[in-house]
Amino acid sequence: PESLYRALGADRCSASAQPVDMSQQRDTAFAASLVVASLALAVLLARRRRRLPARFDLQRLVRPCVLRLAPYTFPPRFGLAEAPVLLDANENPHGSTVEALDAALHRYPDPRQARLKAAIAGLRGCAPSQVVVGCGSDEIIDLLIRVTCEPGRDSILVCSPTYAMYQIFASVNDVSTVDVPLSADDYQLRVGAILQSLTPRVKLVFLCSPGNPTGRLLRRADIEAIAAAATGSLVVVDEAYVDFAPDEAAASCVPLVGRTPNLVVSQTFSKAWGLAGGRVGGGLG
Repeated sequence: PESLYRALGADRCSASAQPVDMSQQRDTAFAASLVVASLALAVLLARRRRRLPARFDLQRLVRPCVLRLAPYTFPPRFGLAEAPVLLDANENPHGSTVEALDAALHRYPDPRQARLKAAIAGLRGCAPSQVVVGCGSDEIIDLLIRVTCEPGRDSILVCSPTYAMYQIFASVNDVSTVDVPLSADDYQLRVGAILQSLTPRVKLVFLCSPGNPTGRLLRRADIEAIAAAATGSLVVVDEAYVDFAPDEAAASCVPLVGRTPNLVVSQTFSKAWGLAGGRVGGGLG
């Protein structure tokens, strides 16, 4: 093409009217082949980066080192209906040495949080097996990043303006952040741009609804469309402020959890419930 000849410093018409320098012609042909090869390689790499799995598979998403972990063996007391003598966890059997404390804090709590999970499940309308309890919803965010993202290789996707802790936890874990800003006019998801940004390296998509700091509820249809396309990622809907929504049942994405395998909803009792000091959050999925 004329553009290629011009880029290589040659003119097609003048070249045909002058004696041909074979070495120069070979150099020109070699340079042209390098340009074509480079373009082809760039296209191939772009296609490979965007090649997502045909369907979501949690086993492929979780880091291999996490899958290889052997479960921690809990003290046997938690499998017993009643255990009057407790010698299995090296606790102080006489109670706390801090006299000002009235609560019985000298015993370890149930590591499976069975009663708390059942209470949260009853409140939110899901099964206890779908609940993971964290030290606030911040711990849920951090755990999800550590479980799915390989440091120095993988990414999370956020939609600014949004909650700053997504990127902070990602940075602490040496995970990069892809930012697809919300639409400027109504602070809603730019679904097309998000789908274009999905690659096999994007392991988590964080969507905050109601938004922090926007206060806007994200459209549920947009969230469903992103979850359907993100076959290589978990889509995390942060509902820390969902209790303030006019119609909480219609605003929450918890009803989608049972039929959407790559959807996780994080919630907290720190805001509307006034229990920030208790540091109780949950992941529903």
